[in-house]
Amino acid sequence: MLDQERIFSVLELLNLLNQSTKIARKLLQSYFRSKKYIGSKDRKFISNSFWNILRHRYKIHWHLDNLNLEVTFEKEMMLELFFLNKDYCNNTSKIRQLFILKYKEIKIFHDVDLDFLKLLNYKDFYNKEMPEHVFYELPKYLLVSLKNSFKNEWRDVALSLNEEGFFDIRVNMLRGKSRDEIYHLLKDIKVPLQLTKYSPLGIRLSKRFPIEGHKLFKKGFLEIQGEASQLVSLLLDVKPGMQVADICSGAGGKSLILADIMKNKGRILSLDTNKKRLSNAGLRLKRAGVHNVERRLVKPNWNVRGLEKKFDLVLIDAPCSGIGIWSRSPDSKFSFNAKKLQELVNIQAELLLKGSLMVAPGGKLAYVVCSFLPEEGVDQIKKFKKEIKPDFSEINLTNIWQDTIFLQNNIEYPFQNVNKSITINPAVHKMDGFFISIFQRKR
Repeated sequence: MLDQERIFSVLELLNLLNQSTKIARKLLQSYFRSKKYIGSKDRKFISNSFWNILRHRYKIHWHLDNLNLEVTFEKEMMLELFFLNKDYCNNTSKIRQLFILKYKEIKIFHDVDLDFLKLLNYKDFYNKEMPEHVFYELPKYLLVSLKNSFKNEWRDVALSLNEEGFFDIRVNMLRGKSRDEIYHLLKDIKVPLQLTKYSPLGIRLSKRFPIEGHKLFKKGFLEIQGEASQLVSLLLDVKPGMQVADICSGAGGKSLILADIMKNKGRILSLDTNKKRLSNAGLRLKRAGVHNVERRLVKPNWNVRGLEKKFDLVLIDAPCSGIGIWSRSPDSKFSFNAKKLQELVNIQAELLLKGSLMVAPGGKLAYVVCSFLPEEGVDQIKKFKKEIKPDFSEINLTNIWQDTIFLQNNIEYPFQNVNKSITINPAVHKMDGFFISIFQRKR
């Protein structure tokens, strides 16, 4: 492809994203699948430019606003080239050649349309006059929340959200191969690999790779799952034969790993309000050889009738902002706002109370979100403690760590000065941002 054609592909993607409900990552995958003629170098150029724009959109818009220019996809593309693209940065004449052309016999741009490029200063992209939230690529209210959650480390956390996300996979032990065996069998993909530091089940790839096409994935030996998600699942300390409820199970990621740890023995009831997600979970469960998971579609206003005090573990994998995984989905911030956060906080509180009713005497209640915001984590647990009966007590997670992660991976507890609720810091722990708290019901 010519660079002009690559540019038009990026513009097409930006337009599709604007009109679609798909997240950017899924949209990009679908786009490349539908255009198999696009070569690997072209894909790299297109995807790099696309992600650059999404990861730096606040700054790009700030520069356009400073010049009193209307924000358009074309101008976003021009600024990405000028500031961020190694082949075009600080080269206005080269950018002009891309945009002033006859493409399919249509005159697209004139010289006058690109005069604003002369006003740009390549060294000025990270401008000291930028508001703080623009520099850190976050809405103002979320930056405030981040500062409250990480008093001394909030800058590093904010910057980590704008880096390329980690790409981790989990070995499915039900298929009979160890992590070391799978690690050596994956050498054929020619992407640097390493064993995950904390999770004894994970392997980290140095960059994204279409692992779904690999024979080991197709045969159920692997699942795509971030290390933080693996870690919180291991801390649930499930045992074969247990009765488990997975509330808001989605596409079944946590149900899959719990079934693996339980050796397919016992029962996992996966509840979700989304029929499509449950259907996708069914395909994943079948591929992994899992047969102790029962999927159940529930209404948005479902109640716990018939499920009271039935489960040894109730996992609430609550809907949340997802800010802990925004490094993989930087576009998520553009459709999120303070009102949506409050709605989610209300849903989370309701689910905590519902879930508590389902826990059997002596059983555990676990609350998990892929977020590190205090509103969705520590503040939520504070409220829950005030509302529940005294027969629930929060569990010391250092002890569970010793009985699970340390025994399997010989890794010491990494969360300093915190014994109960854990907030995983993506900047420090080099995995997605998560929160987990576990309670136990008295017998």
